[in-house]
Amino acid sequence: MKRLTILFFLILVTFGASHSIKAETKTMPEQEITDSLGHSSHLLHNYLKALEALVKERDSLNSSTASPFPNPYYYQILSQPALYSSSIHQSLSQTNTSSPDLQLQRLYAARKMLSSLYAGAPQLVTQTESDILGQVAIRSDIHDRIQTADKLADKVAAASMLPQVDEPVEVITRRPNFWKYSGTSSLQFAQNYISDNWYKGGETNWTGNFDVTLRANYNDMRKITWENTLDAQLGFQTTGTDTLRVFRPSHNLLRYTSNAGYKAWKNWYYSLLVILQTQIAPNYQRNTNTVTSKFLSPLEVTVAPSMKYEIKWGKKRPMTGQLNIAPLAMKILYVNDDDLVKNFGLPEGKHQKTTFGPNITLNTKWQVCKQILWVNRMYWFSNFDYHIWEWENNFNFTVTKLITANLHLYPRFDNSNKNYRSGEKHDGTYLMFKELISLGLTYNF
Repeated sequence: MKRLTILFFLILVTFGASHSIKAETKTMPEQEITDSLGHSSHLLHNYLKALEALVKERDSLNSSTASPFPNPYYYQILSQPALYSSSIHQSLSQTNTSSPDLQLQRLYAARKMLSSLYAGAPQLVTQTESDILGQVAIRSDIHDRIQTADKLADKVAAASMLPQVDEPVEVITRRPNFWKYSGTSSLQFAQNYISDNWYKGGETNWTGNFDVTLRANYNDMRKITWENTLDAQLGFQTTGTDTLRVFRPSHNLLRYTSNAGYKAWKNWYYSLLVILQTQIAPNYQRNTNTVTSKFLSPLEVTVAPSMKYEIKWGKKRPMTGQLNIAPLAMKILYVNDDDLVKNFGLPEGKHQKTTFGPNITLNTKWQVCKQILWVNRMYWFSNFDYHIWEWENNFNFTVTKLITANLHLYPRFDNSNKNYRSGEKHDGTYLMFKELISLGLTYNF
């Protein structure tokens, strides 16, 4: 339509020019009129020729030519060379390959190329058409050609995404379990060193120890945490200087730690720390039946409202733990046996003593490397009259999954006992030390 409009416009222009030439015949020579008409006809011819070229170019750009690459017949020349019967049949039957169909032209060209390969380089053909069909990689039961405009979703029958059941489904909502339980048990055979003034007695010797640690921790992942740990440690040693008994307790501890916290900000928590500590088996003086300490004699209880800081330092092998700072804590010393009250600085006839003062407790765990784990506990309490400081260090060396070695270092400072403070025993030395090296079995659960 555009081309007819332009042509009609040019005819009008030409007719107008011709009319104006006739009007001016009185003044314009005849030769000039003929030249003007020929020039206008030449311009019209050139314009129509250029317009035809532009139309052809537009039509060629708008036309969609099928790409040869999606053609499934190209697998014969793009895959590993194989002997196809169709290529041989085309060569022997002299098939007419002058079909106007582009797909057939490509198919004939691919078969001709394969025939040239069979004749020129037969050593490259390592399989036959039967080998390929035997791999069940090509299906012969599909005859409909899938067009690019087809959608696979339209070929799938509509189905419900909901499960089809005959009976009604009861939905049960369960609250997440915020409790996490774990534990460690170990059986160790050890050589240990205990200073002569160790506050619960003991001597350097070979021992066998059994340790159990149970943990029940609560964390709602928002505000509240509650950590509970029960440590039970019991070891017996052979005695060379005691003529009344062959074994006596050396590693002797029963301790329960509870730490409840409510998040204040970032890594800080308002917390309540409670520690109960006593021993399991009684201890005796050498070559006598005199008991120096036993279960609930003494029992040490620490109640410390404090601020707790959650420690997590490092990225690859972080150190984790808690630091509790209590400006005012309560410490209760209880001795159940009447005969032992004096051994722990209590007046005769009294079984309990309560003191108040600041308290700092630090518990950390650090996987130094794959084979070494360092578990650290530091405890300090003071009423500004006496001081108690403990520093437990446990280095666990992993030999195999079950076999481990353990190094236990335990310095302790305690000047709360009047006998120690007055210098009546052990020359007034308040610093004690306990060391243990062991090798045995460890099981985590």
